[in-house]
Amino acid sequence: MSRKQTTIVDVAKRAGVSAATVSYVLSGKDELVRRITPETRDRIGAAIVELGYVRNQNARHLRMQRTRRVCLMMPRIGTPFADGIAADVESTVRRRSYSSVLVMGRDFSACRDVVGQVEAGLADGIIAEVEQFTPLEIDQLFMPLTQLGKEVLLLHPPQDIPKFSSVRQDRLPAFRSIVNRLVDKGRRSFVYIRHAQSQDAGRSSALDEILIENDLPPARIVIGAERRASAVAIVQSVLQGPVRPDAILVQSDSSAVSVIQALSRMGIRVPAEIAVVGSGNAEEGALCFPALTTIGPSRPSLEEAIEHLIDRIEKVPGAENRTFAVPWSVIDRESA
Repeated sequence: MSRKQTTIVDVAKRAGVSAATVSYVLSGKDELVRRITPETRDRIGAAIVELGYVRNQNARHLRMQRTRRVCLMMPRIGTPFADGIAADVESTVRRRSYSSVLVMGRDFSACRDVVGQVEAGLADGIIAEVEQFTPLEIDQLFMPLTQLGKEVLLLHPPQDIPKFSSVRQDRLPAFRSIVNRLVDKGRRSFVYIRHAQSQDAGRSSALDEILIENDLPPARIVIGAERRASAVAIVQSVLQGPVRPDAILVQSDSSAVSVIQALSRMGIRVPAEIAVVGSGNAEEGALCFPALTTIGPSRPSLEEAIEHLIDRIEKVPGAENRTFAVPWSVIDRESA
């Protein structure tokens, strides 16, 4: 069936539900979506992708009208990581005589609303942080864009998705390396403060595996790296427990810096008593005291990937979908 013939009724038939149920899911309204079971939502999403249904059918008429604008969608802003990405996008698109618009999209419903705006002509392409989504959810969100001729660059998908160009951070080897180094230095009690709304990319499992191999107790894994205050509160709580950690891993450099400051205020020496390791190689980690040991890319620029997205928007010959691998390494400083 061609895309021109695809309607909500077609999607409903393919998913084995009513057209009203499809409308509820497509509405994005929590009070309606909550009525539908996750299994049914997944069937509807799969049918949308398979049939190539586009919610705003008028949007297809805009696909040849260029805006010379790229949309950057991030789950949060105001962090060194997000600010670095936004700066890369802005400087690169400006060189190509494009502009950029930065929007927030944290959960599936909010991201679907943003994608709908891009479908309707907000931008020629989108760069989207998708670490928090499953491959099926990524398909549901972005396949309608590609079917309209819009271009997509995914940041940090949970696995390779060949139908889209993507930037993948190869974090796990560096994470394993720093954990092994800490164990070799005699660290025995670990706390890992991770993000809540992003895939862990195997780091929690890798940490536990290494500790088991070395006959060490399991790490205390807690959520709260997104906000500095949360990370500090976690550390204060952990230090009141019966076993004091001697190594704290934080899935954010900015929160790790705050952890170092909090430990210093409590009179705890870093790294003599507690080692602290961050993630991301943000500039502030190198400027704090003691300087933050972290894992991250040595050159975190996304320039090449953004240039590639614009080449695809402009239909440059040979600009096929590709994955940009960004290797991470251990950045040794003073805190671990």
